[in-house]
Amino acid sequence: MRRQWLSRIAVPACMTVLFCSCTGGPSGDLHKETRFLMGTFVEVTVKGPAQEAKRAVGAVFDEMKRVEELTSFHTSSGLTQVNASAGQGSVQADPELATLVGESLSFARETDGAFDPTLGPLAKLWNFSAGEPRLPEDSEIKAALDKRGWQHVTVDASSGTITLPREQMSLDLGGIAKGYSLDRARLVLVKLGVQSALINAGGDILAVGEKSPGHPWRIGVQDPRNPNGLVAVATLRDRVIVTSGDYERFFVHEGKRYHHILNPETGYPAGGLRSVTIIAADGVRADAMATAVFGLGAKRGLEYVEKTPDVEGFLIDANGEMFFTSGAADLIQTTDGQPPKPNRVNTSSRSGQPFPFAGTELIDHLLVAIPCLNQRKQSG
Repeated sequence: MRRQWLSRIAVPACMTVLFCSCTGGPSGDLHKETRFLMGTFVEVTVKGPAQEAKRAVGAVFDEMKRVEELTSFHTSSGLTQVNASAGQGSVQADPELATLVGESLSFARETDGAFDPTLGPLAKLWNFSAGEPRLPEDSEIKAALDKRGWQHVTVDASSGTITLPREQMSLDLGGIAKGYSLDRARLVLVKLGVQSALINAGGDILAVGEKSPGHPWRIGVQDPRNPNGLVAVATLRDRVIVTSGDYERFFVHEGKRYHHILNPETGYPAGGLRSVTIIAADGVRADAMATAVFGLGAKRGLEYVEKTPDVEGFLIDANGEMFFTSGAADLIQTTDGQPPKPNRVNTSSRSGQPFPFAGTELIDHLLVAIPCLNQRKQSG
């Protein structure tokens, strides 16, 4: 039987970027460069004298490339070496990789498996990351689910060993690796004395310092159903903002949208939300929580974010309704000029509403998970 597929794949080179001075503050000397790393286009912007800024940008790319070579799921890396030894006992791993795997397991425990780093077999089955997604058979998904099990993975940080006890198990750190690369990039910038920078790793954005004194970085968050529209603007200093959405990598088959954020319990794309935006002090937490909240759904996800210190954000459900954490007003402005609807979950006594959006102000960057759309038909 011939099947018609409509596929939309992220091509970050076509990203719609609004990069300009904030009202009331000069942009100064900005050195900006883009390279393809970690399966996406990474844009690094550093403010400062030209030669120093250029050197800092190069150092950031070198460090992010090193992280990619450690954590890549699709190309030869320290992670693929661990996966190749599944079912063969403990394997010696790079201590840094062992630590990162340990952190991913901590998030799995924290979220009761909503964040699951052992979904490698499922990721390979759906094949979103490789750019040729497919709709698996139910029997294939069941077989892949049988190979997961974060509870059974062990990490010995002292000896630097990782054990995947079952054959064909595989770790996929795609839900945490970009955030980790941003944390490493921040350390590089601090070491070089950089006080103002912005790094966009395919929708995971690190804001270092302010764009100019008294003028923080302003990041626009895309409407998940309108690539030319914004739903909010975040005002950031020394924070990471991450958005996970069902519009990042997806295809439509027989009128149904299938996206890349998989439910660890069912093996199918998680439902109930269009996007999740998380703002945190570090990239690892922001990245992991954005993935986990998508799997938890609006009610449980909002509860999880509310109880986590120093983390804010908002969710957009399947009906397009927005739900903000009660402390988001300090960081996020809505774009419709109206206060968001009250949270439907009583999870915190904190209060506050996002500020009205000054629609005439310019933003420094557009946080968009699918920067441009490449449409094509596939048949099989």
